[in-house]
Amino acid sequence: MASMHTVGVNLIKLLEHYRVEHVFGIPGVHTIELYRGLADSAIQHHTPRHEQGAGFMADGYARVSGKPGVCFVITGPGLTNIATPMGQALADSIPMLIISSVNDTLQTPHARGMLHEMPDQLALSRQLTRFSHTVQSAQELPVLLARAFSHFASARPGPVHLQIPISLLGESTASHQNTITGTTVASPVAPGEAIDKTVTELTKSNTPIILAGGGSRHATNEITRLAEQLDAPVFMTINARGTVAHDHPLAISASGTLETARQTINESDVVLALGTELSATDYDQYKNNNFRIEGKLIRCDIDPMQFNNNQQPELSVTADSGQFVTQLLDTLPANSKKSGAQRAAQTMQAAYGELSNDMQRHLTLLESLRTALPDAVFVGDSTQLIYSGNLLFNTYKPNHWFNSSVGFGTLGYALPAATGAAIANSESPVVCIIGDGGLQFVLGELGALVDTGLPVAILVWCNQGYREIKTTMEQANVSAVGVEFAVPDYQAIAKAYGINATSADNDAQLCKALVEAFEQRQPILIELDEARFMA
Repeated sequence: MASMHTVGVNLIKLLEHYRVEHVFGIPGVHTIELYRGLADSAIQHHTPRHEQGAGFMADGYARVSGKPGVCFVITGPGLTNIATPMGQALADSIPMLIISSVNDTLQTPHARGMLHEMPDQLALSRQLTRFSHTVQSAQELPVLLARAFSHFASARPGPVHLQIPISLLGESTASHQNTITGTTVASPVAPGEAIDKTVTELTKSNTPIILAGGGSRHATNEITRLAEQLDAPVFMTINARGTVAHDHPLAISASGTLETARQTINESDVVLALGTELSATDYDQYKNNNFRIEGKLIRCDIDPMQFNNNQQPELSVTADSGQFVTQLLDTLPANSKKSGAQRAAQTMQAAYGELSNDMQRHLTLLESLRTALPDAVFVGDSTQLIYSGNLLFNTYKPNHWFNSSVGFGTLGYALPAATGAAIANSESPVVCIIGDGGLQFVLGELGALVDTGLPVAILVWCNQGYREIKTTMEQANVSAVGVEFAVPDYQAIAKAYGINATSADNDAQLCKALVEAFEQRQPILIELDEARFMA
């Protein structure tokens, strides 16, 4: 006779089957059955102080590990609290699996006054996910999980939501329902005709350029080789920074918002766009409509829906960027040099000249950090250092520079996302860059960081308010209301959690404190007073 298990226990076993190692969540009365099998599993649970923190932790974990971030949340407020991280993950195509409970009255067309009751959870989650479903039976659970993980492996990533009725979570079911025989799903591969046409255009090109987006950052070696074969500069969007290392002569990390970068793109006779939306946040941040592509545009994207958005290509290729580039490398003949390194260097130099003095100072600080910590992962919030870094900064590796200042553009992201990044890669230093406004969204997540025991450095850029918004209001001749507020003693709060805390007045002090903290494998919070650093 088959042994009996609950649906909740089977869920844990299925997650183990898909090699899930970490889940992020806060237990509640509606999710107790999710936790029944967790303690006996190999999965490690991390408890944030708010479901928003769970989502951002899962986001940072997914970006650095390349695996889906998995969250457990309760009915109603658990799902609404994690909605903002779901929106950020959707905007940035980050794989995330949100498993929530739902009241057993989900089919009732009117309110019953149940705890955590929400009339239609799916109506909310469907706006923020690639797909969202209710698990109707024990037999359906493995089917839906197989669909979710197939999607993560072969389609444009993003959040997936599964909700399970509370009574079903505790229902007994045969252990043979733990697994499902699924079909291995491969990413789409470019047809030979598309490869031939692309090779023809690239071979004829005199001034080719590669636009690498977040959808191509897993193909860093392939793209670097292709760039060298073509002698083509590689323009990297914010989420693609590090795809080609910052010290590579063909790397361009200048934002498409800068006129110099746009000019270089416009002067290219063939533009090969890999895994990029060609969206406003990367190419037309200020919406002046000056971004255009004059040369022949070839777009490769795993999502064919992108080909009719923003810039229409002469040739569209539905494929995984890494596989597509590998196919090109197998076919491209040897090309003569076309001054790609010179074009890249001139673009970077001229782009730097477009920056204000304050932005150049911010970049100097970021470059000091990169020199002191070459392998650091920089996780940012919507704050001034990050805005400037997005315009020109690059790293040595992919997934070592990401932030929430674009896409959905939320505040309070950096601290929990940095914690998730450290969970994914405990060997690399993780540096959280956050403003004194954004940190107040998530002060409690200092506790979640302490729980992990991981050495994340939190740099708090202090200007006593929402300085960027204040500046924008003043430039628009709007009275600056609501942008200045009380700022707590961050060092005292950090120390109350058992985190070392200090301040720094210059780059040298800051880098020394960071190096010492990571050598000692300890978390640290460092306040950076804007007025002193910018003096």
